[in-house]
Amino acid sequence: MKFLSEYRDPELAEKYLEQIQKTVTRPWTIMEVCGGQTHSLVKNGILNMLPKEVRMVHGPGCPVCVTPLNLIDKAIFLAEEKGVILCSFGDMLRV
Repeated sequence: MKFLSEYRDPELAEKYLEQIQKTVTRPWTIMEVCGGQTHSLVKNGILNMLPKEVRMVHGPGCPVCVTPLNLIDKAIFLAEEKGVILCSFGDMLRV
């Protein structure tokens, strides 16, 4: 599958990890914002591959990942009301 298998190349991943290890000269704290990012980091074992100086912090989550379905249903209900203008982030509008 295009744009999937290209990211599962072990040799390329090893090169990226080597580059990260060379670059990290002091402790880094990086926050991933989206729950999908967190899931991918854990599922693919990336968290365990990073140098000990790199600390990943699981962030607040993007609107798509953290918004409960009942809140989306309420927003749709409001948006269908006459005279209502619903504003949101672009990624939420695609949901």
